[in-house]
Amino acid sequence: MRLSIYTLLLFFIFPCSNIFAKSNTFNPDLGLNLLFLSQNSSRTKTDDGMKLQEAEIGFSSDVDTHFTSKATFSIAAENGVYAIEPEEAYVDTISIPYVTVRAGKSKMPIGKHNQYHTHAYPFINGPLMNVSILGEEGLNENAIGASAPIPFPWFSEFIVDLAQGDNANLFNSGKKDNKLVVGHFKNLWDISESATLELGLSGANGKNDNQMITHLYGADLTLKWRPVDGGKYHSFEWASEFLEKDKKGSSDGKLSGIVSHLKYQLSQRWYAQYRYDYLGLNKSKSVAASKRHTALFAFLPSEFSGIRFQYETIDDGQLEKEKRVSLQLNISIGAHPAHAY
Repeated sequence: MRLSIYTLLLFFIFPCSNIFAKSNTFNPDLGLNLLFLSQNSSRTKTDDGMKLQEAEIGFSSDVDTHFTSKATFSIAAENGVYAIEPEEAYVDTISIPYVTVRAGKSKMPIGKHNQYHTHAYPFINGPLMNVSILGEEGLNENAIGASAPIPFPWFSEFIVDLAQGDNANLFNSGKKDNKLVVGHFKNLWDISESATLELGLSGANGKNDNQMITHLYGADLTLKWRPVDGGKYHSFEWASEFLEKDKKGSSDGKLSGIVSHLKYQLSQRWYAQYRYDYLGLNKSKSVAASKRHTALFAFLPSEFSGIRFQYETIDDGQLEKEKRVSLQLNISIGAHPAHAY
């Protein structure tokens, strides 16, 4: 459900201001992320120019000794009109031994990128495969799920969700008793004092709008290095993901892609990054393959602000390749919870 920006101001900002003035005892932590974007493309001009890319308001708090809750609302323009939309709103248990149960609307654990909010994207825009397969909003569902550690010698976790399956690209059978099952298996190894390796396997299964089954598969691999001495000034990250859909009953039902990026910290405040996307490893005949190269330079004055310059070339089979230049300002104020590792 989408609400107007005026409704947001009425029900969230003004009441919270009055509460803050009286007492802070029962207030949730409140944070705001702002993304300002200037973009220019050699081919697609509809998104050119300067704009407020997104404003994201987040609330989080312990409810009591049994639950903690988080809600995130995104303000963005659609057809030139700004509106607010609930991005995530869920409750986690904190009192059940060994298991965390989550209920509400949240980003499903398919790979790593699908779980990021826009301000935490490694690059200014998302991977081709995520946008094409999962849609602009990603796989974001009303669900109930559980996560639990697995007693291996390394960190290991399994997550399973039972979701409504409303994603229009993949599921959305129209029958509310047809549920979507999502699973994610995560493993993290310390390979040295300075480096970690993470491997994740994901899958989802549910009925689509053809009343047939859609299978979704994902895998992610991430290597991170930050030296014990000098880690404030230099670090390195290599991350890759694979995503594939098999939507039965559709002429364009098969599609898979990969994305891989490198990120190197040049100094305390400067970063250089490169990304390669390929969409169309295993695809239906009616789907065109696409590939993209992206370079990014970032200046991060602090953990609460960042300026990023990005240049990308996109080859999607058309006569002219698209070249796009983007400049983004990323600002965070208020409570700023740590991002997932």
